[in-house]
Amino acid sequence: MIGPVAGRFLGPIPSSRLGRRIKELEAIRADMTATQAAELDRIERGLHDGAQARLVAMGMSMQAAEHLVDADPAAAKAILAEARASSVAALTELRSLVRGINPPVLAERGLVDAVRALALDAPVEVAVRSAVPSRPERPVESALYFAVAELLANVSKHAGATRATVELGYADRTLSATVTDDGAGGADLSAGSGLSGIGRRMAAFGGRLDIDSPAGGPTRVTVAVPCALS
Repeated sequence: MIGPVAGRFLGPIPSSRLGRRIKELEAIRADMTATQAAELDRIERGLHDGAQARLVAMGMSMQAAEHLVDADPAAAKAILAEARASSVAALTELRSLVRGINPPVLAERGLVDAVRALALDAPVEVAVRSAVPSRPERPVESALYFAVAELLANVSKHAGATRATVELGYADRTLSATVTDDGAGGADLSAGSGLSGIGRRMAAFGGRLDIDSPAGGPTRVTVAVPCALS
């Protein structure tokens, strides 16, 4: 027979708490669905306006070169050179789209090297420090990577910063990433910077997002997710 003290711990979850948790999960699901839809729209626009348009133009150029190859070989050669340049640009655009879906460096070399690649591409100076001894679970790794990518984008777009650091750590079975910048501070979950969306995506993994951003800076944002390492 369960006593009154044990009953408090082993009994059913209070309906009010359960209702709050259901609402939280519904909000997380809605946010992730919206994020996926936006990503699909981005890919569709990128293919339609970028690679597809270039490939159509290449086909027309090669047809024109085919008609000119006997009458004006020099002109045909120039057209083919332009088509080759367009093919290189189309390949670059396709690779950029693929990086946005599943960056090869993340799949092949893991979170730490993928974040270092993000730092190299950032418009501000970014230092990366890591104390992660091995790779985390792939879904968590991907979630942390895209969170860091969005946080670094916020640094360049909203913070007015010149430098940032990314610290990756693992302690107490929790993987964390902390992005600190020397910008103006004042970051707010409700200010449209995408922070609330990052927080909801972390919550989907049982994780959290913490912000310390006093007016005048610096801003320090930490995302953390419980997970095991390989």
